[in-house]
Amino acid sequence: MLGPRYQQDRFYVRGGPTSSWGLTYGGGSFKRNVRGSLALVRVPHAIFDDEWLRERQFDPDRNTDRLIEQLDLYRRHGVGGLVVSLQGGDPGYSAEANGVTRGRSADLGEGAGALVSAYEPDGSLKPAWLDRLDRLIGATNSRGMVVCLVLFQQDQDEALESPEAILAAARNVARHLIERDARNVIIDLADAWDEPQGRWDHRRFVPRYVEHLIRTVREEFQDSDFTPPIGASSGSGMLYPLSLAQLCDVVLLQGDGRSAADKLARSRQFKRYERPVLMVSDRNGVQAKRSELEAEGSIAEAYIRGASGWSYVPSGTVNVFPFIYHLPETSAVEDSWPDARRFPAYFRAMLERIARIVLRKPPSTSGEGKR
Repeated sequence: MLGPRYQQDRFYVRGGPTSSWGLTYGGGSFKRNVRGSLALVRVPHAIFDDEWLRERQFDPDRNTDRLIEQLDLYRRHGVGGLVVSLQGGDPGYSAEANGVTRGRSADLGEGAGALVSAYEPDGSLKPAWLDRLDRLIGATNSRGMVVCLVLFQQDQDEALESPEAILAAARNVARHLIERDARNVIIDLADAWDEPQGRWDHRRFVPRYVEHLIRTVREEFQDSDFTPPIGASSGSGMLYPLSLAQLCDVVLLQGDGRSAADKLARSRQFKRYERPVLMVSDRNGVQAKRSELEAEGSIAEAYIRGASGWSYVPSGTVNVFPFIYHLPETSAVEDSWPDARRFPAYFRAMLERIARIVLRKPPSTSGEGKR
């Protein structure tokens, strides 16, 4: 993306429009074998608002602020950015977890489904969502972090009234990023664009015209003095057609449910595309058990060192309503602990693993966590 003098499969950053480009994790605090890579935390609900939520009180602005309050801690552990969605993700609604029994799709209608979208039906952008997005982009930028921004999600594309509205929404996001000079953004056009379950609406417009959507977004930046990296994340099949890779600036993968061997094979396979290979979703520690820690840590290390980055999915905390971003003092994990204690401890343990992968001198852990 930057030209032949740069490594085509690495990420670069700079301090300003006139500064020189340098590899991510390029300072003396970081290990040499992670330069040009990214370790992310997937927080799709960072600017979440379910407009049909009536069962529980929820403050969308406070939700965003609670995440911002934790960014310094994440950054101290080597986290280089966040994955955030303009249409949320799966909020984990259930009677047991949060007392909310509705589904996550807008197709189900008010009272049975969820309406989680930064877009009005015609594709215009909701000001309250933009305010939260701008605060988060600014907070990450001031800390030298990036935001991988997901534009469309399968269970909410029906919140837009037509394919024309989807195209308008994509253009409007690009224009907003230009207006705000939001340079610390990677665009993931569609979450799991190629999943075959039939959850995309409008006759599967997004997956059928994903390349057209990417070109539409890129065209908006033609007269701007910056263009963000643009891609579209694969589903769990981890397939990435050559035609798509040649159009994208970054190969975005989701490894949920795939074996470790398959994930590693895919990372090697896509190196030939000469693009950064970034795992934006990799749900491994779904039970937050001690046995999962080593396996998940190994995949993280393989992608952060051997590909171009990996995103940790904190199951049971930031991905389940009402979303927990803070961490306990201990990183010890006991399988017998209740979920409310075990999942946050697992989150901290994974951040400490990321720190050991990325940093020359990781932050010291608690006494319990060193066991």
